[in-house]
Amino acid sequence: MVQAAVFGLATTFADGASAVPLPEEDSFYSVPPDIANLPNGTVLASRPVDTQSFLLPLPADAWQVQYKTIDNHGRPSAYIATVLVPQQEWTGAGPRPLVSYQVAEDGVGSKCAPSYALRGGLGGGPSNAFSETGVIRLALQQGWALVVPDYQGPESDFSGADGYAHGVLDGIRAAKAFGPAAIDDSAPIGMWGYSGGAQSTAVAAQAQSSYAPDLRLTSVALGGVVADLEATMSGFSGGIAGGAVVVGLVGLNRSYPDADVLQYVNESGRGMLAAGQTDCLHDAALAHPFLDAADLEAWPGSITNNPELSKVVRRSSPLFRAGAPTAPTLLYHAIADEFAPIAAARNLAEKYCATGTPVQLTENPIGEHGTEAAAGLPTALTYLADRFAGKPAPSTC
Repeated sequence: MVQAAVFGLATTFADGASAVPLPEEDSFYSVPPDIANLPNGTVLASRPVDTQSFLLPLPADAWQVQYKTIDNHGRPSAYIATVLVPQQEWTGAGPRPLVSYQVAEDGVGSKCAPSYALRGGLGGGPSNAFSETGVIRLALQQGWALVVPDYQGPESDFSGADGYAHGVLDGIRAAKAFGPAAIDDSAPIGMWGYSGGAQSTAVAAQAQSSYAPDLRLTSVALGGVVADLEATMSGFSGGIAGGAVVVGLVGLNRSYPDADVLQYVNESGRGMLAAGQTDCLHDAALAHPFLDAADLEAWPGSITNNPELSKVVRRSSPLFRAGAPTAPTLLYHAIADEFAPIAAARNLAEKYCATGTPVQLTENPIGEHGTEAAAGLPTALTYLADRFAGKPAPSTC
């Protein structure tokens, strides 16, 4: 859920960044009224934007597109996606592919959204979205069109898996319907994400056959996937980035208010959660290093070893949600991943295999969560390119 290398990098660039308003200060992000009866994926508004990665322009024509979807609470809403089309001509066979790339948004504030990072919005501080703009550049260099959704929605529903699935799938629908991007109706479609971005990609892929059967997916790539959110929160607890647990609890409480997550949190912990209502994961990690989840527990309530809270966390975990991808799927993972334990990824691969999905599970014996984000890039790019080219999907099932 965190790529530590961005901590200092984003801070270094922030001083030189041009001012970009936070999404909550930008009227383009406002949810328009009277959209309930519109089809999901309907384009509501658009505007051209200049996009960048580490303050360098991206080689693409780009737009922010607002589209209608359903949020995690079952309400009609309007999400934002950034649609990018390479300026280079597509020379591959067939139409230019479309990739839905999900960053590890991992935060409870709009400053954590990829649409903000892609415009050079660094005033909000470091974020995973900023660090992953480099991956977006690599994907554009393959000649692929991209749709990058703010899949947590305008309320930043971190861990709201139903909202994730709807936001991702309706973002693809919107990109296909958006005329200026000229996405061919028969274009092959891939989905890709790492860490928390893989979590959102997985829940969307699992929901596609029921929520968006009109979308024909060609491939799915999941790197360092957060398959079991409870195992991931345990992985953060007590470590250098232990404060991530605070943002995780804020997200769960916001996304699942019926669960009353705060009943399990003591007074000190509630103060941390109250102060972190707009934090990205990095903010909380820096504010509360080595925080142990047990230090936040109320008595007789509990955060750790809590069957009731586990039920809530499982709502957001691909491993415990219904469905499986209909398209061939790659899982690439470091064996020593400390934040997304390999056992859950292996179990997710088995779950998909059992449904007949061709799955390639690639395990790296070197490195950990942060390093695999970079080390696994060639594997993901090759896998997607091969599926777009119509090559048979390998399977380790």
